[in-house]
Amino acid sequence: MSFLKKLFSRESEPQQRVRICVECGMPIAEHKEWCSIWQHQQESDRKAAAAAAAKSTSI
Repeated sequence: MSFLKKLFSRESEPQQRVRICVECGMPIAEHKEWCSIWQHQQESDRKAAAAAAAKSTSI
């Protein structure tokens, strides 16, 4: 039945997909603090911000 609904439905807006983290099992927007992927992302963001701040002050 769901196959027929998909085939003949006239919905204009597809459902939005939710990306799930492989390590903590939570949606990407709701990482757990102990997740190493989230920790690495935070560390990367801090390094990028520090590099941008250093670059803007040296000019």
